[in-house]
Amino acid sequence: MKDATSQISKGNFEVTLAKGGNDELGDLSKSIQLLANDLKYLKKERNEFLASISHELRTPLTYIKGYADIVLKRNLPKEEQQKYLNIILEESNRLSLLIKDLFDLAKIDKNTFAIEKEQIHLHEFLIAIERKLSPAFIERGMSLSISSPSNIYILADPSRLEQIILNLLDNAMKYSTQGTKTAIYAAKDKHSVQIAVKDEGKGIPAEDLPYIFNRFYRVDKARTRSLGGTGLGLAIVKELVDMHGGEIAVKSEIGKGTVFLLSFKGQ
Repeated sequence: MKDATSQISKGNFEVTLAKGGNDELGDLSKSIQLLANDLKYLKKERNEFLASISHELRTPLTYIKGYADIVLKRNLPKEEQQKYLNIILEESNRLSLLIKDLFDLAKIDKNTFAIEKEQIHLHEFLIAIERKLSPAFIERGMSLSISSPSNIYILADPSRLEQIILNLLDNAMKYSTQGTKTAIYAAKDKHSVQIAVKDEGKGIPAEDLPYIFNRFYRVDKARTRSLGGTGLGLAIVKELVDMHGGEIAVKSEIGKGTVFLLSFKGQ
């Protein structure tokens, strides 16, 4: 056990301890092995996360540098020059969004992400969101509706709750087609307040469902990038729900749509 802890302190988590007895030394051996396993997992997660960040930052920067060089070094027609400048702007916006999401996650990880709860009239809150996003849905030939009793109140941070729902609605818009409907339903029982965001989009394969809240996880990498996603939105949603003491679940069926179910403690 002394050798194992020495190896762990040096960053080597590939240690294996023999199973001990049912005494204090046995318990200590199990604890050291559990610590080594957890640190090994965290190291793997960190390396994968850093590799993902590197890839996600490199791609827009490559576009920005490449097209900026073309615009500067070539005598292009004004129309073609404008096309390349638009690409540079799109990639700059993508990079800004990615950095913002990374900054949010960093604050969450350091427990410096402030949650300031207050009593919210949920029906009025959801109607305000509908007013804000309905034009975007209509522009894409889709519809957004709200179904919420007028007597539901929820204790939450209004800006963070809006961030959660806007993120889910943004996903619904991205992965749905013209003529489809997205709806938000709210309900309350003795113990909790439930909010469901339901779309009629392409759906999520069953094998991907357990991983969609992982950072940088994408069901369809090529299509997500073309739609401007960072792969961090649902991870942030999950963290914000957890910080409210709530729960989030997802149900989906290919070709029929997806439902995100939020549950918060009732008052």
